[in-house]
Amino acid sequence: MTTIEHGVAGGISFALTDEQKSLRELAREFAEKEIRPRAASYDETSQHPADVIAKAHELGLMNVHVPEEYGGLGLPCFDGMLIGEELNWGCSGIGTSLVANGLGSAPVIIAGSDDQKRRWLPQLIEEPILCSFGLTEPGAGSDVASMKSTAVRNGDEYVLNGSKTFITNAGHAAWTVVFAKTDPSKGHKGISAFVVPMETDGVTI
Repeated sequence: MTTIEHGVAGGISFALTDEQKSLRELAREFAEKEIRPRAASYDETSQHPADVIAKAHELGLMNVHVPEEYGGLGLPCFDGMLIGEELNWGCSGIGTSLVANGLGSAPVIIAGSDDQKRRWLPQLIEEPILCSFGLTEPGAGSDVASMKSTAVRNGDEYVLNGSKTFITNAGHAAWTVVFAKTDPSKGHKGISAFVVPMETDGVTI
């Protein structure tokens, strides 16, 4: 966390801690050595940076927000921002892919049951896999209440129907948190979130 130090005059220091400085330096060095030299090539070939993602994961630069009880570091958002800033200095496209797990897994961390957290979060730490945040649709972006995707209960399961667009990492993700309306009459209050493995029958990219 950022330190708050009171000086003689009662001032406040927002200086980074030594741990935060080390984290930022690690991310900066990685961006300089592993991302920047390859960024143009990835853009030109439209290649997914799987090797860069694997190296970032090995160094612990991904999924830093996952709570400790599920295998993560449990770092605060500010620390994640320090990492993301440096990775995006290397390349905004690759940097976005590297930090997008934070958005994709946030609904599970915030609102998931303990069983759901234990099922989906540890795998992000164990392997360099990606997850996605499936909200935006062709006709509904910031106005989420306008989404058309639906989820209808069928016994012990839900059947989801709809389309999403501009979903970061979706084509390479292991799972996506998909938002859909379970009660269209309630507007934005009738929207639910579902963790959908990308190999599920009916999922197409």
